[in-house]
Amino acid sequence: MSIVNIVDDINPSQGRLQDLFQRNSTEKLTLIFTSRENLDENPILRDELFQRYSVPEYIWTKVCKRLQGYFGSEDIFSSDDTTIESHVTWFHFEIKYPFPPPKKKEGAEDVPPDPPPQDGKNPAGYAWYKIAIITIWTAPDQHTIIFIDARNSPAHSIRNELKLNCENVKNEVALGNPYWAHQFLVGPILACYDQAVWNLRDLVKALEQGRRDGKHAVTNAIDSNDSDMEASRNTFNSLHEILRHALHKTEILGVAIQTLDSICSRKRIFDSERYSNEAAVNIEAPESVAVAKRCAEKMGVYLDFQLSIVRSLEARARANEARIRSEITLAFSIVAQLDSQVQAKIGEAARNDSNTMVKIAAVTMLFLPPSFVSAVFSTSFFSFSPEPDDKVSKDFWIFWAISIPLTIIVFGSLYPGGRGLSFRRRVASAAHHKPSVSARTILPMESLGMKSARDIV
Repeated sequence: MSIVNIVDDINPSQGRLQDLFQRNSTEKLTLIFTSRENLDENPILRDELFQRYSVPEYIWTKVCKRLQGYFGSEDIFSSDDTTIESHVTWFHFEIKYPFPPPKKKEGAEDVPPDPPPQDGKNPAGYAWYKIAIITIWTAPDQHTIIFIDARNSPAHSIRNELKLNCENVKNEVALGNPYWAHQFLVGPILACYDQAVWNLRDLVKALEQGRRDGKHAVTNAIDSNDSDMEASRNTFNSLHEILRHALHKTEILGVAIQTLDSICSRKRIFDSERYSNEAAVNIEAPESVAVAKRCAEKMGVYLDFQLSIVRSLEARARANEARIRSEITLAFSIVAQLDSQVQAKIGEAARNDSNTMVKIAAVTMLFLPPSFVSAVFSTSFFSFSPEPDDKVSKDFWIFWAISIPLTIIVFGSLYPGGRGLSFRRRVASAAHHKPSVSARTILPMESLGMKSARDIV
C-alpha cells in the first residue's frame, strides 16, 4: 500500500502538496498533518485544502473553534445523484491536562510533553489540547485523513501511532468502508483522555493522602499565625482549582461521548443503506458483500467498545469530582470545628471573667448597705454623741439593727446568679412565650354539648 505522508506543517509553496491537489491520487491512503496555527496563517492554503476535499468552511468559524467536540458527515453523490462517490466526516476532540503532566513513563506513548513557558513565565498549571480530524473516503477504497492539531500538542505520538496502524493494514476489503480509519484515529485520542483523567486522580489522591498523614494545611491553622493561615488559604485555593479541573474533565468527556456516539450512529446508518439487499445486488457479488458487511460489523463493534471506554472514563471523572467535593466539604467542616473550639475557649474565658465580676459585686453589696446607713445617720438630722465617759454611743446597736437586715434583703434580691433575679427571669420568659392565638386547643366533645360516639351507640 502506498502512503503519502506529510509530517511537517504544509504550506502553499510545497510542491508535494500542489501535486497532490492537481492530480488524481492513486494511493489508497493519504495522510496529511498540519496545525491550526498553520491554517490560520495561510487562509489560501486552507481554502484550497477544504475545496479539494469537500470540507465545509463552517468548521473553521469561531463557533466550531470554541466547541469542545462535534461530529459531522456528508455524502458526495455523482452527477446523476444515483451513487455515492465519496463520504466526508469531520470531528473534533478537546483534552485538558491539569497541571504539568508527569514525565513520560516506559510504554506510555500518548503522554504529551510539558507545555512550554509563555512570555517567559511558568506554565499555568494545565494545558488544553485540541485535535480536529477530517476523513475523506472516495469510492471504492481510497482514504484521505487530514489531521489538524495545535503546536506543542500530544499529536506527535498520535501521528506515529497512526502511521504504524495504517502501514500494518492487511485486510484491504475493510478499506471499502468510510469508517475504516476511525477505529485507528479514536484509540490514541482515548489514551490521551485516560492519561488526563488519571493525572487529575493523582492530584486528588495526594490531597487525601496528605490529610491522612496529618499534613493537611487546614488542620494546622488552629494557631492562626501568619504562616498557618497562608498555608490554609493556599490549600483552599488548590482544592477549588482541582475542582475546576474536575468539572472541565467531566464536561469534555460528556462531549466526547456524544461525539463518539454520533460517529457510531452515522456509521450504522451508512452501513444499513449501503449493505441492504436491494443496494447489494446493484453494487457487487453477494459473496463480496457478505465479507464487506462482516468487516463493517467488526468496525462497529470496535467503535462501540471505544465508546464504552469513554463512558468508563467519564465515571472515573465523576468519581474524582465527588472526591474533591468531599475534600472541600471536609475542609470547611474542619474549619467550622476549629472555629467552634475557639468560640468555646472564648466563652470559657468570658465565664471566668463573669465569676470574677460576681465576686466583686458580692463584696460591693456587702459594704454598700452599711455605708448607706452610716451616711444617713451621719447627717445633721441625727445626733448619737456618746456620753463624756463613753467611747461608743449606746445607740450603736441601731446601726446594726438596720444594716444587717438591709444587707440580707439586698443579697436576697440582687445577688448575681441568685434566686432573686431568676424569679424575674421566669416571669419575663413566661411573658415572651405566651400561647399563640393560632394554636389548636382540643376540647372534649361533651364540653361542646355534643355526644360522643359511644353515647350514640
